[in-house]
Amino acid sequence: MHIYRKLFKIAIPIALQQFLFSSVNFLDTLMIGKLGENSIAAVGLANQFFFFYNLVIFGLVSGGAIFFAQFWGKGDLEGLSKSTALTTISSLFISIPFFLLTLFSPKFVMTFFSPDPLVIDLGIKYLKILSISFPIFAVSMVFSFMLRSIHKAHIPMYTTIVELSTNVLFNYILIFGNFGFPRLGVIGASIATVISRLVGLIVLIAIIKIKNLPGMFSITHIKLLNKSFIKKFFHYTLPTVANEFAWSLGFTMYSVIYAHMSTKVIAARNIVGTIEGFAWAFSFSLANAASVIVGNYLGAKKYNDAYKISKKIITLTEIVAIISALVTYILTIYAVNLFNVSQEVKRLVIIAMAISMGFVPVKIFNGLNVVGFLRAGGDTRFSFAVEASTLWFLGVPLAAFGGLVLKLSFPIVLLLTMTDELAKFLILLLRYKSKRWIRNVVENI
Repeated sequence: MHIYRKLFKIAIPIALQQFLFSSVNFLDTLMIGKLGENSIAAVGLANQFFFFYNLVIFGLVSGGAIFFAQFWGKGDLEGLSKSTALTTISSLFISIPFFLLTLFSPKFVMTFFSPDPLVIDLGIKYLKILSISFPIFAVSMVFSFMLRSIHKAHIPMYTTIVELSTNVLFNYILIFGNFGFPRLGVIGASIATVISRLVGLIVLIAIIKIKNLPGMFSITHIKLLNKSFIKKFFHYTLPTVANEFAWSLGFTMYSVIYAHMSTKVIAARNIVGTIEGFAWAFSFSLANAASVIVGNYLGAKKYNDAYKISKKIITLTEIVAIISALVTYILTIYAVNLFNVSQEVKRLVIIAMAISMGFVPVKIFNGLNVVGFLRAGGDTRFSFAVEASTLWFLGVPLAAFGGLVLKLSFPIVLLLTMTDELAKFLILLLRYKSKRWIRNVVENI
């Protein structure tokens, strides 16, 4: 029972954080949906580019979190701060091209996603302002993951509450022009996002400083970064970046395919994506918590304990995944009526959600291994090979052929995208049982 207490201590704040994100995304989509299908499609597609960026940063930071967790398990606070410093610098460096592209070439981004001139025009307005939040988001993610790794996951949760409350307030004010402010529509939504992310980062850093928590770095820690440390860091983190880059680019291609099917399909997919977040919230929080706990044990060289604990985590997570999927689908039947969209879009959402929720246990097992166990042990190259190959040789080609050549319906195309998850499940199951992912990456550095 001790391991479950430890798991839930980390997982519950992460789950609440994810649940809050999903709730606010739902409210955002609902508010923007009041402006019509073009607005909801534009913001949804613009956020697909942010989703792409988010996952690339997630790849880097979760790679850095391998070191956060193992240094904490080892009891090496200097190593923890050095890892935080290098991860922060690297995440800001990666943010630069995304920031410049969305600020100066938003039309290029939106044209890639949609052929609809009205959707493109609205998306351009949204993206130009959203670009300011990219580096802010990157730094916030680094410190959130660092705090999770030292079992302080409740702090990012608190800052998320502040951030998302700010976002909802300014959305209400700026989208619809309340309290004497001008009605800005999608531009108001992007301004609200920038303000809320800045507030969230300031609160997060302030708490770390006031509480004098480990993991904060100074210029001294940056100067301590030697060639050996940097080389080993990127040996494990670059595959996680490549992994998330390939995965997010693949899912971006799904969005492009859906966008070229019809605007109704875009709207349906965006609503499905918003509601899906509720099913993933607690299940994927367990995967993140698993990465921390298993990483702590590997850093302390308790290899047998790490494997035994991972088996318990799998059982618990699958039970949670099934319950989450059932509850989310039942809620979808009622929630879809809150959106200002046509009956056809609502019908597509309900059918697509049945397919999506049916694959939740498979997707959760895959996420638990890729983001949890294999990544905790630094088995990042294998994870990258599996994720990239199944997505790009199965999922994307089948979806493109089905949606653009055969002109199949959205639910059928969505079903075709699940082929890569099934193939990945079989490969990851064999890798997990082989125990080849169990290793210590911070020894002698």
